[in-house]
Amino acid sequence: MHSIDSGFRIAQIFIYNKGFQMKKFNQSVLATAMLLAAGGANAAAFQLSEVSTSGLGRAYAGEAAIADNASVVATNPALMSLFKTNQFSVGGVYVDSKINMSGNSQVSIIENDVTPILQRSSKDLYQKSVVPGSLVPNMYFVAPINDKFALGGGMNVNFGLKSEYDNKYNGGVFGGTTDLTALNLNLSGSYRVTEGFSAGLGLNAIYAQAKIERRAGFLADVPSALRTAAMHSPAIAALLRTPKASELISSPALANVKKDTILTQLQDKAAWAFAWNAGVMYQFNENHRIGLAYHSKVDIDFTDHTATSLQASRIGQEGGLKLNLPDYLEFSGFHQLTEKFAMHYSYKYSHWSRLKNLYASYHSDGKEAFHKKMYYRNSSRIALGGTYNVDDKLTLRAGIAYDQAAATEHASAAIPDTDRTWYSVGATYKFTPNLSVDLGYAYLKGKKVHFKEEQRISNGVVVVTGNYSSKASANLYGLNLNYSF
Repeated sequence: MHSIDSGFRIAQIFIYNKGFQMKKFNQSVLATAMLLAAGGANAAAFQLSEVSTSGLGRAYAGEAAIADNASVVATNPALMSLFKTNQFSVGGVYVDSKINMSGNSQVSIIENDVTPILQRSSKDLYQKSVVPGSLVPNMYFVAPINDKFALGGGMNVNFGLKSEYDNKYNGGVFGGTTDLTALNLNLSGSYRVTEGFSAGLGLNAIYAQAKIERRAGFLADVPSALRTAAMHSPAIAALLRTPKASELISSPALANVKKDTILTQLQDKAAWAFAWNAGVMYQFNENHRIGLAYHSKVDIDFTDHTATSLQASRIGQEGGLKLNLPDYLEFSGFHQLTEKFAMHYSYKYSHWSRLKNLYASYHSDGKEAFHKKMYYRNSSRIALGGTYNVDDKLTLRAGIAYDQAAATEHASAAIPDTDRTWYSVGATYKFTPNLSVDLGYAYLKGKKVHFKEEQRISNGVVVVTGNYSSKASANLYGLNLNYSF
């Protein structure tokens, strides 16, 4: 029958949890934005679109072809060639998300990988407002050097998430607390090759931080469930009588576990990563232009020196996890149809399928701490917007976008990704020819999604399952100040 090593290595629950934690922190990864991105609000999976307020007002339609202000540094550096004076922009987008999770959980003890010997269920996997409000900041500067060459720099957030579940939440192994922030620091240059054609290139330094907690939740019932299972299964009863199993079951680490017990804790961890972006722009004339922008993949390698688990032999061990974020390509167009009205559009394609696994290992011995397959698909985003110049001082914007999820049936409680639709309005008011303010608002409506999440322990002998439904919406409010000199 089962051996301790292949079957009921109970404490390994917590080793797996640690990795699972790191996965969540990963998955959730990077930024100060919110689960809207993950729960059906910002962009696919945990990608964020909020790079500017002017873009927010048109649902980020035309991003690779419009040069409203210095935020072109974050979208298509080739557009910097359109500026004749220095440009500065600073501000942010506040994301007020409404993401509610509901469902049920179950712990099963399986014999021979097939027969459930014992099952315990809970129906209270409900959590309201999983994601608190967050501010996504931005700041940019563009300086034309001469008629052909321009330099620019900026700070924005491309990926991110913050999600919080109650300390006694039954699905603690699937939810918990995930708080990640990341800053994308960009230095770019553009060159006007011909009168109508420009190219740009940017280098990115990404600073990411993460803090994660996962709690026992329903797993607190595992020790008593095992003892009950032993009453029904001679094989498990014999297994639990072995010295090693008995020691594990009666150990303080397991015997004292409660729902709010922290199984995995990752204190503030930081990592640097580097990437690049490039773009081209072709202007047919003053009224019509198109742009193409590419942002490279990003591989972030976190090393964990402080993560702990309840398994004494693993406490304080160093672990590592690598997160493979997608590259993405965006094509946009801008067309001034009348003296006052312009339309613009975008198609964005993100290579999410490169995130195939979330894998964590202990550096001291190289053993696996966690391994979860990701079933993300490549995702698309389409947007259509319009701009209306009321007069020399006031410009109005509106837009609509459809953002495809990277994961649906393979989503997670920390990232319940879903398709989402954007409805946006915005305006720019010029106080002087050099000073202006951008205001923007967007309502994001996510499609309700149902998914199942499973945690298998000790070769599937102990199985924790969560069946979830998530419903997401969000209100986004943007404000930026722009100055040219």
